[in-house]
Amino acid sequence: MVARELSADRQRGLTLVELLVVIVILALASSVVLLNAPPSRPEVRDDAERFAARLQLVMDEAVATGAVMRIAIDAKGYKFERLKAGEWSGSGGDRVLGRAEFDDRSIAKVEIKDAANDNARALGGEERPSELAGENGEDGDEDEDEDEEKSEIPLDPLGVQTAFSVRFTSSDGVWLVTVDEGGAIAVKKDA
Repeated sequence: MVARELSADRQRGLTLVELLVVIVILALASSVVLLNAPPSRPEVRDDAERFAARLQLVMDEAVATGAVMRIAIDAKGYKFERLKAGEWSGSGGDRVLGRAEFDDRSIAKVEIKDAANDNARALGGEERPSELAGENGEDGDEDEDEDEEKSEIPLDPLGVQTAFSVRFTSSDGVWLVTVDEGGAIAVKKDA
């Protein structure tokens, strides 16, 4: 009779196989939840911070080496160019100076802070173009829209910078990267 009671007690617990099946089901359910959860940081914020970090690096390099550089930026990406022998050239394979694309959902718009434009606006006159139109297709992109707005902003090797801002917009929010005359870069969420 004692043997029967012992065998009955053994039957009440879970077997190792049943326990493993429960663990596998919980792991699958948690992975589905994690894969469907929204990202913790919006891509537009990452685009703005990555742009600001690369810009700071290139501005520091321009000051340290005395190289004349500029940034060519459009709605979908940007690249840094260096003036060599009177010609602007990008560096195709360089990770810092090469072209960087924004996330597909992010759009960037440049606003150059120009005292002449501010004065003309205040006097009710016409603004002069503050953004220089670049040559389209110079880097071989055949699918580029010919009406795409491109700004080219010089990066002063003396550290005095043309003040400008870049507004990054997507469905996740709006982030603003500002550069003042002293070359200080700030990234903040725009209201």
